Amino acid sequence: MNILCASSAFTTSFVALSVISTGVVHANSVSDQSTLLSPLVITATLTPVSVSDSLSSVTVINREEIIAQQAQEMSELLAAQPGVDVSSNGGYGKTTSVYMRGASSESTKFLLDGIPLYSATSGGAPFENIPTSLIDRLEIVRGPKATLYGADAAGGVIQAFLPQAGDEAKMNVSAGGGSFGTKTIDATVSGAQGNTQYLLSAGTFETDGDIVKKDEDSQGYDNENWLLNVGQKFDGGVRVSGLIMNSNGRNHYVGDENDYQVQVIGLGVSLPITDQWDTELKLSQSRNESTTVSSGDTYDTKTQTARWSNTLWAGDHEYVVGAETSEDSIDVTKYQAPNRNNNAVFAQSQFDFGATSLQLNLRQDHNSAYGDSTTGGVAVGYRLDDVYTLRTSYGKAFEAPTFNDLYYPSSGDPTLKATKSETVEVGIRADYNHFYWDAAVFDASYGDMVIWSNYTGAWAAYNVDSNVQGVELASGVTLDQWQLRAAFTWLDAKDNDTGFQLPKRAQRSARLSADRLFEKGRVGMTLLGADGRATTLGSDETLSGYVTMNLRASYDFATDWNAELSVKNAFDKEYQTAKGYFNPGRGVFLTFNYSVF
Repeated sequence: MNILCASSAFTTSFVALSVISTGVVHANSVSDQSTLLSPLVITATLTPVSVSDSLSSVTVINREEIIAQQAQEMSELLAAQPGVDVSSNGGYGKTTSVYMRGASSESTKFLLDGIPLYSATSGGAPFENIPTSLIDRLEIVRGPKATLYGADAAGGVIQAFLPQAGDEAKMNVSAGGGSFGTKTIDATVSGAQGNTQYLLSAGTFETDGDIVKKDEDSQGYDNENWLLNVGQKFDGGVRVSGLIMNSNGRNHYVGDENDYQVQVIGLGVSLPITDQWDTELKLSQSRNESTTVSSGDTYDTKTQTARWSNTLWAGDHEYVVGAETSEDSIDVTKYQAPNRNNNAVFAQSQFDFGATSLQLNLRQDHNSAYGDSTTGGVAVGYRLDDVYTLRTSYGKAFEAPTFNDLYYPSSGDPTLKATKSETVEVGIRADYNHFYWDAAVFDASYGDMVIWSNYTGAWAAYNVDSNVQGVELASGVTLDQWQLRAAFTWLDAKDNDTGFQLPKRAQRSARLSADRLFEKGRVGMTLLGADGRATTLGSDETLSGYVTMNLRASYDFATDWNAELSVKNAFDKEYQTAKGYFNPGRGVFLTFNYSVF
C-alpha cells in the first residue's frame, strides 16, 4: 500500500469518525462527563485534574485499555499516540527510543510512580524492559515540563503507574504463549492487614524472538520481574508507602548477548499539615545496568533523588512549592566520568476564575556540570461553554548531554552544550457525553539539540538547532457496546542548518482502534500507520512507511476465568523504524487468566 494512500486512509477514517460521532453526540445531553473519556491525570500538574480541564495536551491509557490491547511491550501502547514516535531496533527487548514532538529521545522524561528512570550513559529510558503486566496506568503529557520535572522533559513526560496496594483482597494469575516460542506467566496478590496494605507481583516473559537483521537468526529475550508495594496508614491522614520493582534478564542481539537489570526503590511519606496544606517527601533510587556477555563491558548507572513538595489551597486556587536534589553516578568499562549532581527549587500556581484558568510555573536548577538554568511556563484556558475549551501555553526546558555524548571514546565531545527549548501551543477540546475530540498546534525551538550522526564524515555527537511544527488530533467515542479511538499527528522536524529532516521521526502517523463489547467478552483491532522517516541526519535516505494491524479477542468462559487471543502484525508487514532492524512479523498468542476478588 502506498504510504500516501495509507496516511490519507487514516486521515479519512479520523474525520469520518469525528463527523459520525458528532452526529451521535448532538442527540445526547452534555451534562455529564464520561470518566472513561476524560479520566484524571496527575503528571501534568502533580495534583489530580481531569483531562478535559488540563491545560496540557495529555493522553491517559488506563488498565482496562492496557488489558484490552493485550500489549506485550510498552512500545505497542505508545506507538502513534498523538505527538509520539517510537523507533525500535527490532522487537522483544531490543533498544526502544521514544520521540515526543520532534525532540530527542533523551528529551522524553520517563517516570515510574514518580521516580525518574533512565540511563545516564545513553540518556534514554529502558522502555523495552518494563513489563506491561506491571503497568496500571500510562499518562503521556506532551510539551515541556521541565519546571516540574527538571532536565530531559523538553519533548514531554511519560509516567507509568504501578499497581497500588489497597484494602481489597485480590489474586490474579495468568499464563500464555504463542508464536516465536513465547511463554508468559504472571501472578499478583494484594490485600490488607489492619492499616497495612500490600501488593506482590511476579512474572516471567521468554521468547525466541523473530529475525531482527536480514540473513541473521532470530534473537531472543528473557525477562523476570517482581514488584513489592506496601503502604501504612496512620491517624491524622499520614501515610507511609514503599516499593521495590525489579526487572532483569538476558537480551540476544546479532553477534552477542547482554544481561540487564532495571530496578527502582521508592519510599514516600505524605501527611496533611492543615486542611489547606499537604506535604510529601519522596526518596528514590533507580538503576539501569547492562553487561555485554562476551566482553564483560558494563554500562551501569544509578540515580538517587530526594524530592519534597507542598500543595496549598486558597479557595479555588492551588499552589505547589518544593525542592529536589539528585545525583547520577556511573560505572562504565570504556570510559570514566564524574558524578553529576542537580539541585532545584520549583513552584506552580493554578488559578480558577470561573470560565478562565491560569497556570504559572517557575524552576531554578543548579547542575554541577552546566551551572544554573531557569525554566518557566504559563498556560491559559478558557471554557467557551459546557462543551468547548480553549487552551494556550508557553514553556521552556533544557536537557544536559549524556555521559556518552560527552565522554564516549573517539566520538563523544566534552564541549557539547546543553539543549534549550521554547514551545508555544494552542489547543481546543470538545467534550460530550460519549464523545470527545482534541486538536493542538505547536511550534517548538530546540537550540543545541544533541544528535549522533556521520554527516560530517565521522560518527559522533553534534549540537544542531531545530525548529519543529506539528499538529495533533485525537478523538474517542464510547457508545453502547462500542469503544473507538483515533489519533493523527503531522510533524515537520528539520535541522535548521541543512534543512534535512531529523532522523527517526515520521512526518505523519495515525492510530485507529475499535472494540466491540459483549456480555462475556470483547473483540477489537488497532491500525497503526506512519510514513517514511529519515535514517540519519544529513542523508536523503528514508525508511518506507507502513500500516500494521493488531487483532484481539477475549472471552469469560467460566466463573473467574478468562481467555485472550491476539494476532500481532496481522498483515505480516515487513517494516523498520530504525535502519537495518526489522520488527517482528505476524504472531499469534493465547493467554488464560484466573482472577479472584
